[in-house]
Amino acid sequence: MMLRIALSSFVGECDNIEYASIPNPDESYRAVIFQRDCGATTGFNTQISILQFNDDLTDSAGNIFIIDGHPKDVAPTVSWASENTLIIHHVLDGSEYKSERVWGWFGSVTINYSTSGS
Repeated sequence: MMLRIALSSFVGECDNIEYASIPNPDESYRAVIFQRDCGATTGFNTQISILQFNDDLTDSAGNIFIIDGHPKDVAPTVSWASENTLIIHHVLDGSEYKSERVWGWFGSVTINYSTSGS
């Protein structure tokens, strides 16, 4: 039973609940802030993924940013500086599970983190 609980986070037994979707200026991408719910044995967490504009949020983990806490309490403000530059207004302090700086191969997106919490 313990092995099943541990593996459930990796085999698609989680649900993602979208909190906000922020399109880039030319609407080719969007940043999606969401809560990932993997059942009663896990705490709240906030995740961010960059998706192609028309793609749906799947049941995968965030591809660029993951922190503890419910989105209504800890979700950073997210904005686009350009078509290929995303700004996450969050000071990196080492508590993040994931904090990527680049997403994608061709026409990749650069991710910058603000130096202040605003």
